[in-house]
Amino acid sequence: MMVSDSDTKKLAADEGQLVSPVLSAPVPPQPPAPASDPRRWSFVDVNTGRRLEVTCMRGCEVDHSLNASTPSDPDDIWCQVDSEDVYLPINANGTPESMRVLSSTLNVLPFADTMALRMPHVSVEVVQDEWIEGLDPDGLATVIGTLEGRVEALRRAHAELVTARAEYRTAR
Repeated sequence: MMVSDSDTKKLAADEGQLVSPVLSAPVPPQPPAPASDPRRWSFVDVNTGRRLEVTCMRGCEVDHSLNASTPSDPDDIWCQVDSEDVYLPINANGTPESMRVLSSTLNVLPFADTMALRMPHVSVEVVQDEWIEGLDPDGLATVIGTLEGRVEALRRAHAELVTARAEYRTAR
């Protein structure tokens, strides 16, 4: 059974609940303000003994001091910007457990064998420790579109739930 926003608000108001207005279109987040010049540093390649130069991705939050001070494998060098973590109670083993959901990282692996990973890309943590990795802008747009579709389905389920609860209470 489909319920309009006005019906949902009326039903919720009848039950004494406050209902937040639903925006018709999401507002995209603003990109962060550009930081100062990217960090530049070097390290000794543990495999070749050569000193390699690194220019961090702007906004990189990784502490590279250990890599810069000791010989390192180029495969262990990456730059990353994390998103804000969000947690939901996920019931994976019979008991709800607070798990991180829909986190993301903006990454660059400057010495990766795969050329695409040498460019900025995003990895999305769908639920704690379960990732969709290496997304380019089109791939991330696909994930966003898929999630937007699921959010709309959840909004419909919410409206149906409000109606079902109201009908259930009335029938008792």
